[in-house]
Amino acid sequence: MSILIVRGKCKKKDRVKHMKIQITSYISGLSDKDRFELTKETINNSAADLLLFSGHTIGFVNEIEKLKSSITNKKTEVIFELENINSDKIKNCLYHIRSGEIQNLYTNQIFTESVEIENNNELADRLLYEFENKRKIHINKLSVLVIQCGEMNILKNIQSEENRVEFRLSEDAILNERFLKIFNETDIFLNPIHTPMGNQGKIQKRREFLSKNKKFYFSASNTKEDSRNLELKSLQYAFYNGNELIEDNKIITDNSVSRIYKI
Repeated sequence: MSILIVRGKCKKKDRVKHMKIQITSYISGLSDKDRFELTKETINNSAADLLLFSGHTIGFVNEIEKLKSSITNKKTEVIFELENINSDKIKNCLYHIRSGEIQNLYTNQIFTESVEIENNNELADRLLYEFENKRKIHINKLSVLVIQCGEMNILKNIQSEENRVEFRLSEDAILNERFLKIFNETDIFLNPIHTPMGNQGKIQKRREFLSKNKKFYFSASNTKEDSRNLELKSLQYAFYNGNELIEDNKIITDNSVSRIYKI
């Protein structure tokens, strides 16, 4: 795959046609009604090939059916998250829209914090299974993988080595081999986030890691709780080959911000 970066933009040749990727973030604390209306309008007005929403895109399960009958945009593929499926066992469920049809990916966020995954081979095995079987889609001949919010803690930083990044359970040869296979086969990593992550220095290294070897990484977060600051740097990130990308366009409304990238 041949890729040329010009002024922070990426041009692909031979393997795929040009793509537009849009990432959209919301203000935290919006009502379910407001999130639904924003989501519907953003999807129907998008001219992107791929649209990624921040976490908790829509609030309650009954809005899935409402959204199904509200989509008029048949071109844009969308990744969004349902916060509340009305279950005390499952939340943060992922959905994919293709050709205007909503597809349940039958997957949800597996863990949030590093303490949950540290030395937890069974949980790592479960997340890798989700990656292998439920979180990967193909768009314009590119393989796209979704990592939900704190699942970025499947990676860890080695502080004594300038925060070098590696798979958190790399000492398990089988798990490590599975992770590397997933990594090598992925072209674009998408990371929907609920609120901005802490320790941005370490997370920055992880973004660079996931985008190395001519890969892409995109994340979209809602604002901090009780904040309306849509200009916050940590809301949205776009990387290619370890370097940050410059957006082609930015759209700000009262309750959302979108950035569009041409790759």
